Amino acid sequence: MSFAPIVLFVYNRADHFSKTYAALTKCAEAKESELFIFSDGSKNDNYAKGVEEVRAFAHSIENSGDFKSIKIIESPENKGLAASVIAGVTKVIEEYGRVIVVEDDCVASPWFLSYMNKCLDYYENKKYVGSVAGYTPAINFPKAYNSDVFAANRSCSCSWAVWSDRWQGVDWELKEISDFYDLPKLIRILNSNGSDRFLRLYRQTKGNGSSWSVRFGAHLVKKGLVTVYPRYSYITNIGCDESGVHSRNDDAEKMRVDLSKAIENPVLSDVEINKDIQKIMKKHYSYGAVSELKRFVATAAIVLKEKLKG
Repeated sequence: MSFAPIVLFVYNRADHFSKTYAALTKCAEAKESELFIFSDGSKNDNYAKGVEEVRAFAHSIENSGDFKSIKIIESPENKGLAASVIAGVTKVIEEYGRVIVVEDDCVASPWFLSYMNKCLDYYENKKYVGSVAGYTPAINFPKAYNSDVFAANRSCSCSWAVWSDRWQGVDWELKEISDFYDLPKLIRILNSNGSDRFLRLYRQTKGNGSSWSVRFGAHLVKKGLVTVYPRYSYITNIGCDESGVHSRNDDAEKMRVDLSKAIENPVLSDVEINKDIQKIMKKHYSYGAVSELKRFVATAAIVLKEKLKG
């Protein structure tokens, strides 16, 4: 097995970063893996102390021997998470051809790196797979479903892996978003695992939002690619405490998983969209029938408005 480099994005939460790092070191594959730590610059003086603390911790473990190597890339200015992820992943993947990506509030199971590397090897030549997720919400699977993995039309943002050929050609500027207005089927697929996706994508075009993930997810949908998820999560998120840009206390319960369920030796297999799991995932991410209905109406109104403009 080859070991993909790990790309870790950090900002101003040293306590989260230290827990994320400590968990990764408990993976047996850590000592065979190169770790790239991308530290974003401070947005303003209010965040400067936190950024300094993060960088101090990063340098304190730089020569620890916990990983094959540790490289720290510090940005002098604040890029924001989306720009940092796009630039950082692109930089590393151009050299290595594949990456495992983790954000600074994601605590891993000891089997996380093993699972991600196995998936990168197994699915690399299965061109219907666009990315690999390390996180899965605690959902109830259909009784008849017995596989250790499943497919979804939703990219994962907190921990994931990808190959260079799937990362290339993403429409980061959304110059071709009209494809979604012209082909409503694409919107249905994008929203099939959560009714929030298209509206989040549209907000990017209005300068309201900076999600790299929804843009990457839209790219996968247009290419007809799925994301492979584990049945039981290899990551738990500890950042839903309002300490981060996209963290809210009311998300904490939805994000909580039991890492003890993570499978040490999962059986990987070809996957396709399971309609029952798709419905369960959509319900989990749609926040109820009322919210889903409101999003459906808002989406329809946007498509009609944009088609009339065109």
